Amino acid sequence: MIALALPLSVLSLALADTSASARSPDADAPLRAMEEALDYLDAFQLEVADVAQHERMVGFAAAILENGEPVAIYTSGETRRGSGEAVTADTVFRLASVSKTFAGTMMGLLDEAGLVSLDARVPESILDLSGERQPTWRELASHQTGLPPNAYDNLIEAGRDAHTVRARLTEVPLMCPMGDCYTYQNVAFDVVRDLIEDATGQTYQDAVQTYLFDPLGMQSAGFGAENLERAESWAAPHFGRRQRLGGAATDYDTLPAAAGVSLSLNDLIIWAQAQMDPEAFGLPAGAIERAHTPQTRSLRETRNLRRLGRVEDTSYGLGWRIYDWQGERTLIVHGGALAGYGSQVVLEPETGFAFVALWNADFGLPRLLWPTAMDMRTGDGPGAFVDDAIARMR
Repeated sequence: MIALALPLSVLSLALADTSASARSPDADAPLRAMEEALDYLDAFQLEVADVAQHERMVGFAAAILENGEPVAIYTSGETRRGSGEAVTADTVFRLASVSKTFAGTMMGLLDEAGLVSLDARVPESILDLSGERQPTWRELASHQTGLPPNAYDNLIEAGRDAHTVRARLTEVPLMCPMGDCYTYQNVAFDVVRDLIEDATGQTYQDAVQTYLFDPLGMQSAGFGAENLERAESWAAPHFGRRQRLGGAATDYDTLPAAAGVSLSLNDLIIWAQAQMDPEAFGLPAGAIERAHTPQTRSLRETRNLRRLGRVEDTSYGLGWRIYDWQGERTLIVHGGALAGYGSQVVLEPETGFAFVALWNADFGLPRLLWPTAMDMRTGDGPGAFVDDAIARMR
């Protein structure tokens, strides 16, 4: 079952009842325009149902924001298949690589405050690569090390010590000179926590708690298996097509800046709002602008997204992806995939639109919901991505 909440409908009724006798014939025009702008939600709910009720899904939580406020919240399924415990907007999921958005935002905050220099070289004592020069912190946070994609993720997944794996990166031949190409990393990206720890005098986890989770009121957010297990409701991972039940721990907890955060849908909504309207949430706009500014084009991702026929160019900032939608709109994006979990955040700061989603299964279909929503709200296409994908599965 999908739970749907439309807060703006309640607001609309309140406005309509306030001073009906005093309004001119055109007084309801802005209200009607608002309601018309949300008409797409009825059709979109059907697409959400097709995804959430698919046999390969277990639990799912998602929200749509317009003008910076949630206008639809969807929850479906169970925290563990067969448990009977329903997923709610307070259920805690792993964010996987969306965790990088917190690291990038921290770097923006510290750079804005003059506590770090993003263009300083990473010390060899922290990370020693085989290139002719050391990467800058900016290059590290935007995946411009020249390492092959996902270098030594396999060793992390084999349970090797993260610092030992980091040290072994020195033996890896680079694909391109430092700063010349985009190659996505986890082990190397996680090195940015050293900069944050040095600047704040705290562990990375405590720094994120101090600078982001606590000020923003993100009460469910935290790191590692402990954060899941202490939650009143947390979604367990389900692996592969057979949906084998997993536990709270993962080897990627040793890379907290790259993949360590977990939180609820309600807190992911707060995170989206803070990224789109930072000053309203006590964050300096300049810090968020730094994180959202393209640092390098991500050409492989551009090629991968051609199937959508909507995204013309892609870049990477500080822990965030930047998409050019139809040459007319800028989207700030990141997705996450960790064994048994998926996550997605898509923001359009100019309009206050956001799509955020969390799920606990190895299934990619939910990633087609954000372009579906974009098609439906903009009229740029039929929004048939989910339907077409399901048809191909048959």
